[in-house]
Amino acid sequence: MDTWSNPQAKAIAASLLDLDELEDDVITAEEMSDEETDQGPRLEEVECQLSPIQEYATSIVFAPTLDNGLYLVGAGVRKKSVIKVYAVAMYSTPKVLLAANTHASLHDAARTFDATSSMTSFVLEMVYSAGAEKIAGAIAESVKPRYDGAAIDIGRLESLIVEGVNGIGGQAIKGTTFRFDCSGEGVSVSVNGVEQGVAAFDGLGSAFVDVFMDGNSVSPTLKDSCIKTWSMDENKSTATTLVELSNLAGESDLEGSTENKPDKVAIRRDLEAQLRRIQEYATNVMFDPKLDEGLYLIGAGVRKKSVVKVYAVAVYSSAFVLNSASSTTALRNAARTFDASTPTTSFVLEMVYSASAEKIGGAIADSVKPRYSGSATDIGTLESLIVEGVIKKGGQASKGTTFRFDCSEEGVTVSVDGSVQGVADFAGMGSAFVDVFLDDDAVSPTLVSSCMDTWSNPQAKAIAVSLLDLDELEDDVITAEEMSDEETDQGPRLEEVESQLSPIQEYATSIEFAPTLDNG
Repeated sequence: MDTWSNPQAKAIAASLLDLDELEDDVITAEEMSDEETDQGPRLEEVECQLSPIQEYATSIVFAPTLDNGLYLVGAGVRKKSVIKVYAVAMYSTPKVLLAANTHASLHDAARTFDATSSMTSFVLEMVYSAGAEKIAGAIAESVKPRYDGAAIDIGRLESLIVEGVNGIGGQAIKGTTFRFDCSGEGVSVSVNGVEQGVAAFDGLGSAFVDVFMDGNSVSPTLKDSCIKTWSMDENKSTATTLVELSNLAGESDLEGSTENKPDKVAIRRDLEAQLRRIQEYATNVMFDPKLDEGLYLIGAGVRKKSVVKVYAVAVYSSAFVLNSASSTTALRNAARTFDASTPTTSFVLEMVYSASAEKIGGAIADSVKPRYSGSATDIGTLESLIVEGVIKKGGQASKGTTFRFDCSEEGVTVSVDGSVQGVADFAGMGSAFVDVFLDDDAVSPTLVSSCMDTWSNPQAKAIAVSLLDLDELEDDVITAEEMSDEETDQGPRLEEVESQLSPIQEYATSIEFAPTLDNG
């Protein structure tokens, strides 16, 4: 009572209890793994009860599961008149299996993508030979009337199929397989097991499901097979068990299951593959669609002094800024406001007219000066970084010399011909530099026009939206590594508290006892 009744000791005791409770709240990655291992055998037992389905008209057999944990719902045939074109199987989540009691409920469950049912996949196996354009065109024509987006989105889906078939010789012969993974992000296309890419457009995944599951399905036998297979009492029971196991897995997984979700890295790679270089028309200088930091090319223009073309200039920034290129004001505000969504806006300049170090450094500094509210000496620092960079390459910014200015909340980082010179690290300077090129008195009006033109067409808008969605999804994820960092951060605090504990000397015997044992 005496030891722990004084205020300091009580405070230490309270801190130790708080730390114990925090540690109890943490489910470590190792514990999560153990839970999944315990659950594994039961899931395997249930899955071993599932059977393959032989499509009766073509005799093609489909396996009961796909590698990403989706389950075979049913199989049917696609006919044109009396010709059997391909056999088709649908795979989806346990939630969809359980919904296969009516055509309407099955359709709704398969096309509605959420945390409990993130993907529905279709596997097609050809039984009739068709050229790349013919099979791709037929599938695209089926999706088109069911999709509310731009026709160019359907063109993207069609091109992925064509490219895949061309990769195997241009003919989808008997035995060729197609796989279409439909999700909220779009449709991923594979041909003979080789992924071709993702048509990443909102609503396209649901439209593709509709091709096979709506009231005008291209394969009525597929729908009938799904209902017949999962309306049997034994299979209903299996579906219920799989749903329960799926729910348990979802509760124990802090990051969310990745098995049934599209590969975001692959989706981003495919989106970025659709981006195009921009050739600045007055100078013919070409700019790449992305910088190495993941900044995207928004537009390109020219800087003139009278009739002299001095340099071509491009602006790169985040997906958020791409989505803001609906008006010049929105574009400027997004590009100059630095936060988590847009930490950096960069400008790349390529000289088309030779200028000395002092002349080009002074010209850029003079453009920033009236837009910057800080000290004139700050502008001098920016100017000296440019001058020093040009002097290092001989003192002349000759044709082809490149400058890069990375603007952020911290200031402006200056690079010359790929070599970083330093940072003019002054608050507000990054935004002032953006204003040089994007405000109402921009030194390159053609740059502003290019930004608006590039990102105003429907396809570009769709890409910009998809890139922004991916950024937001990635921001929401708390990884196991981050959890581990939190635990590591907590460690020193425990040591600090324990260092305040004192040994106790038993007064009658003078024997002293240490404040902790080695097991905590």
